[in-house]
Amino acid sequence: MPTLNEINHFSPAEFSSAFGAVYEHSPWIAERAFSLKPVTGFTSRATVLAALVATVHSASETEKLALLNSHPELAGKEAAAGSLTDESTREQAAAGLSAMTADDVAQLRDLNAAYRAKFDFPFIIVARNNSQGAIFGAIKSRLLNTRAMEFNNNLMQVGEIARLRLLDLITE
Repeated sequence: MPTLNEINHFSPAEFSSAFGAVYEHSPWIAERAFSLKPVTGFTSRATVLAALVATVHSASETEKLALLNSHPELAGKEAAAGSLTDESTREQAAAGLSAMTADDVAQLRDLNAAYRAKFDFPFIIVARNNSQGAIFGAIKSRLLNTRAMEFNNNLMQVGEIARLRLLDLITE
């Protein structure tokens, strides 16, 4: 885990390598965020996060949609194939999703399919902050929302996932 002092001496490539996985399969965010480093350097984990968040907020709608679509479905085909990122594997396990019954997996996959069919991107929630029951309740209730509401909900969820991942990576 790098310190802030070390991060402030990173090259753009080192910064991207260190923080490229903060946003799922979206290293372009870290690549762009490096240019937002304050002249005096990052002074806290919050200032590193602010650069990453500003990068997402300034992205085009197409880029934001690609960011959402880079996230795996909960207990989906990536989980079944064992191809989740290490971060997603830990986060889904923390929510109990890796220990679900076959019926629960089938139900969640059906809900994921309904969500994707309605909104054209996957359901995203901060899995490590939620239980299996809370996730099932959230996806069911969020299916009642509009696409615009869910686009914004998912961006907020992605932001919180990124914040937690960043906290795991930096020592102050």
